[in-house]
Amino acid sequence: MTVQQLHGRNSGKGLGNGSGPMTAFGLKKMIDKFEESGSFDVKCGLGRKAIASTSVEDVATALQEAPSSALGTCSVRGISRTLDMPVSMFRKFLRNSLQCYPFKITHVKNLVPADLPKREALALQFLARMEADNALPWNILCSDEAHFHLQGSVNTQNSRICSRENPFQKQPLLLHSQKVTVWCGFTAVFIVDPFYLEEIGPSGPVTCTVNGTRYESLLRNQLIPALQQRGCVDSTIFTQDGAPPHIATMQHQ
Repeated sequence: MTVQQLHGRNSGKGLGNGSGPMTAFGLKKMIDKFEESGSFDVKCGLGRKAIASTSVEDVATALQEAPSSALGTCSVRGISRTLDMPVSMFRKFLRNSLQCYPFKITHVKNLVPADLPKREALALQFLARMEADNALPWNILCSDEAHFHLQGSVNTQNSRICSRENPFQKQPLLLHSQKVTVWCGFTAVFIVDPFYLEEIGPSGPVTCTVNGTRYESLLRNQLIPALQQRGCVDSTIFTQDGAPPHIATMQHQ
């Protein structure tokens, strides 16, 4: 086999990537390999080294004995320092050997024993009203307001960039970014047109914060007329959350 033919087979592991001329070192490795095995084929790898069972047991024991917080959580970095083990290796043990995966903690409402009878009474009352009026669920109006940033704010929790290398993409954020506050309500049948919470300033409409007075004005001057146009103001069941502007005294009058 000539050197030119060897150059055409320059694709073995550790012998170059075939994108340029063969080096003297690469040629020497091929000759040594042929003298050793009688072939230029790539050797079958031995695979990854087996993880010692003692290491897995050490990690499992450290997890059980590690001091935990009130929520039962412990620090991966703290345990890896105790075992004198790289954090990356410790995470591999957790995922690949112990089948332990990272999960986020979900926040839920803190319920006290007195809340359970109230919830049960509400459910029974709702079922009783449904027996008298099957259209009740379609008349429930859910409502809330939200801020929308005008510069296109990115939610880093669910925005990902797929790339071979880290693009180090950044998004400059203003200290006080421009935004609009929008209120919207909807039922199972229709959507109430969104209402913008803003006031007229010297230069035009200006977004304003939500307080009890502005919220009451929105309900009286915009929501009720919108429901009257649909002819359902008397049959609509209005719902809202417990935000301070929603439960102000004037809203209950």
